[in-house]
Amino acid sequence: MQPGGALPVAPSAIIVAGDHMDAQGNAVPFETPRALETEEIGVLVSDFIQAARNSRRAGFDGVEIHGANGYLLDQFLHDGSNQRTDEYSGSIENRSRLLLEVVDAVAAAIGADRVGVRLSPWSGILDKKDSAGLALWDHVTSELGARNLAYLHLIEPHSDFTDDEKPLDMEAPDVASLFKKAFGGPIISAGGFVPETSAAAVASGKADAAAFGRAFIANSDFPEHIRKGAPLNKHNRATFYGGGAEGYTDYPSLVAAQAA
Repeated sequence: MQPGGALPVAPSAIIVAGDHMDAQGNAVPFETPRALETEEIGVLVSDFIQAARNSRRAGFDGVEIHGANGYLLDQFLHDGSNQRTDEYSGSIENRSRLLLEVVDAVAAAIGADRVGVRLSPWSGILDKKDSAGLALWDHVTSELGARNLAYLHLIEPHSDFTDDEKPLDMEAPDVASLFKKAFGGPIISAGGFVPETSAAAVASGKADAAAFGRAFIANSDFPEHIRKGAPLNKHNRATFYGGGAEGYTDYPSLVAAQAA
């Protein structure tokens, strides 16, 4: 899916097990990525700056830097995917370097109060592994907290967002509770919430807000559903990542459903 059919970049040339979706919507095996050269990292950081400035010009209030779910910044954090030999590898501080450089650069461009960061501690998606465990996330969340950002968005590992049938893993760490003090600012928690459990999470003080993904895909008027206690449309996972109107713009609104 890269321009000209080029290989995707990664911290190291390590292939991920399984399949992904190509530009035509077909399941194909992952390719072995190309290791990002050290001298390319400055260009990458500049791309984040430009994207943030573009977003502000387009009218967005701010940006969320995606450091979760096996995306590039997340790959740099983990020693299972980051086996480089330069200053962006090895120690926890070095593996966190790229994320923090991006955050600092974007904050300088549009203001720290307009920048949020998304992380997914203890998520095993895309073969993510790290030997440091809690120490890695303590360091990252503390460093982000020192930067007075708008918020930290944490994905709870008790939910598997790739599967609709698996029950919540109640033995998984509660990351919102673990890192709220280290970060010190607003925490958004995501992962397997329903309206009742999200309200309880906020009321308990472990999170300042709860995020929803799948529910919003199937319910464009999701807040109104919550206000009225109305039943939710069930999402169709098969249409999440491509196609036409089906599963994208054809879910009934609450008004339409009540009229029917």
